[in-house]
Amino acid sequence: MSKSNHRESSLDLTVFQWKENKVVYFASNFHGTEQSVVTRKQKDGTSMTIPCPVIVCDYNKNMGGVDHADRLRSTCGLDRRSKKWWHRLFWGAIQIAFVNAYVIFSDLHGALPLLEFRRAVALGLMNEYEVPNLRKRNSGKDEITLPKRRKDNFSVLKDVRLGNRGNHLVVFRCKRGRCEMCAKNKIQPRPHSQCSTCKVYLCCNEKKNCFIQFHEVSLNM
Repeated sequence: MSKSNHRESSLDLTVFQWKENKVVYFASNFHGTEQSVVTRKQKDGTSMTIPCPVIVCDYNKNMGGVDHADRLRSTCGLDRRSKKWWHRLFWGAIQIAFVNAYVIFSDLHGALPLLEFRRAVALGLMNEYEVPNLRKRNSGKDEITLPKRRKDNFSVLKDVRLGNRGNHLVVFRCKRGRCEMCAKNKIQPRPHSQCSTCKVYLCCNEKKNCFIQFHEVSLNM
């Protein structure tokens, strides 16, 4: 025998208690107290119609989305044990934001592995990255070396190269370096100019401006 109870708050939040085989609780700021029915199969093979709140029907219809969201949240999860209860709420909110952003990104740009999306978001937020074991000794001073460029790819990740463009400034060094953009085009200029964030050399003079092309900045008004 099914049975349902509900309570409404002053914040338009309704909490339902529905009991069929066991007690189930629902909370919604969308559903009202409208009633509907669900069909359940009995042990003898016959079907029986059972009254229930509308929220139960909606949950049964869309529960696949809930399960999918829970699976995405648990994959590479951020949840950690803590004695402070609000930490679970904080990390849960971060996880939900990641999942929602991933779903929107996949709809707009196509499927991407979840781990790659998380890495791209993190690097985009930091806007710079460190690669371990890339320091070498040079005349008693530490010098940072960039990862080797493979074929037609840049040595700087796209999220760093195109993210937060206000932090990318042209600086001039005493030492020359091979232009990252020209190297991709298989030519050999060695300018003094460098990007302050990407840490790669780029031509920036009256004849050529690889800095603009590298950061894909449009000058069209």
